[in-house]
Amino acid sequence: MNVLISHNLESGKKISFEEYEKIKTDEEYQFVKTKALNFLSYRPRSKKEVETSLLKKGFEKESISLVLEELTQKGYLDDKEFARTYASHLIKNKMLGRVAVLNRFFIHDIEQDSLNQILNDIYDVHPPEDLIRRIAKKKKFKANDSNNKNKKLIDHLKRKGFTWTEISGSLENTF
Repeated sequence: MNVLISHNLESGKKISFEEYEKIKTDEEYQFVKTKALNFLSYRPRSKKEVETSLLKKGFEKESISLVLEELTQKGYLDDKEFARTYASHLIKNKMLGRVAVLNRFFIHDIEQDSLNQILNDIYDVHPPEDLIRRIAKKKKFKANDSNNKNKKLIDHLKRKGFTWTEISGSLENTF
């Protein structure tokens, strides 16, 4: 369909409906790309996180998909690198156990095999037992403390995502 649109450009040239739609699509694509790059400028993010943010802003799914594909090809979006950085932060700085880390990644839609491999690598360097000992030391836990204080520490460690096996083994060997 080659219907002419009566929008006059500065040169007075009339454009077809197809040309108008192409310009409109290209303009939206550039706007979505700008928003995505701005969102990525603060910190690394997962594809799912960027997609969700752009959808909330009301952009077309087709434009978002094209932008995500381009950003992935150019290396601006890398789910594996994001997972490695984020997991490392959660484990080293926040001292979280595997359960809590996996829960934090649920919304990012990272491939499970890749995520498990990344977590295994990081937990090899920072074993849960070491993290538990650091937390116990930080909480000033002592072996002869009252049962109430022991329960508080154990509950705290459970909330941090450690399993009972990790907790009991670490606390027995620590003090």
